Amino acid sequence: MRRLRHRQEEDEAEVPLSPLIDCVFLLLIFFLVTTMIKRKEMLIPITLPDSSSAISTKKLDETIIIGLDKKGRAYRTPTKNSEGAIQYTPIDDLVVYLKTLVDKHGQEVLDRPLRIDADRNTPFQTAVDTVDICKLQGFNNVGLRTRKMKR
Repeated sequence: MRRLRHRQEEDEAEVPLSPLIDCVFLLLIFFLVTTMIKRKEMLIPITLPDSSSAISTKKLDETIIIGLDKKGRAYRTPTKNSEGAIQYTPIDDLVVYLKTLVDKHGQEVLDRPLRIDADRNTPFQTAVDTVDICKLQGFNNVGLRTRKMKR
């Protein structure tokens, strides 16, 4: 009888289920949260660059540069004077200037990079308006950079 009772006690070994249930719930919460984050990431439209080469195929001197001062006035592609300092030439009307660029160089100028160098104190809306004007004139590759303007 004693041996029978001793075997029954050995056979009744239990596995604690509460840590197992906690682990399952933690995994469930983890997968639910990560799938919710994935849904939000899929809503953001992203245009990835081509991975063919890290080296630019276009020359840097082909870039058209337009400067903006802190009052929002536009300046033409900078030139270097005899001392090597960069000088910007004022533009009276940006739309007319861009149209003359297209007339002078043809439609291939629209695919060249156009960079807007805005002064750090240029009003944000002025910089955005300048980018919009360039896009409306047909320029495809427009970028914006802030910097201190030296005149």
